[in-house]
Amino acid sequence: MSDLTDEDILNLERSIQHPHFIELVDSNSPASAASLKIRDVVLAVNNKDVSESEYIEVTKPIKDVRDSNDRLELLVIQKHFYDILKENGISFNPRFAQVIDTPKQMPGDYMNFSKHTPRTCEIRLSTTDQTFGFDIVYGKYDIGAYIQEIAPDSPASPTILRKNDRVLEINDKFIDNEPRKIIEKRLIEAKLKRFIKLYVGDTHTYIYFQ
Repeated sequence: MSDLTDEDILNLERSIQHPHFIELVDSNSPASAASLKIRDVVLAVNNKDVSESEYIEVTKPIKDVRDSNDRLELLVIQKHFYDILKENGISFNPRFAQVIDTPKQMPGDYMNFSKHTPRTCEIRLSTTDQTFGFDIVYGKYDIGAYIQEIAPDSPASPTILRKNDRVLEINDKFIDNEPRKIIEKRLIEAKLKRFIKLYVGDTHTYIYFQ
């Protein structure tokens, strides 16, 4: 469960099917700081069940909150957990939700992070490292990729890589328009070399250069 403000930038995937998913979370936004993730399933908006609602029924209260400068509370669940519950016929109990509020003051690395500037992040694994320390989520129709999460105290954590960055290149190979299968191959190759160079941009930068 995430409490967000009107300043949050998030987009829902437009679909005639329900439930609806978070399609995009802006980098360095309060939504990102509140740990909202791309592909999260939206179950409720301000305590109203929207798990079987139409797209407009989900987006309208979000827009109303923005227009009224009020707070927005979303009940979300990661898609793979939702799929497991659905497959086993288990209903999600909101009482077990973890409440994650946006910070009263945005972290300095969020406030001071430069926009409209792509970045190169190099990560090299030590002899004891097992992973690079970041998770990938794929874009719409499994084309392209975003950084979903960065593990604390991992090889990726001290770099300038950020959550929700769009990955443009992996080891100098352009992958922005590539399907999931190709991107997975590039990541496996990098893991075998124990080195990865990512050319990335935050969501504002990515849109700016489109």
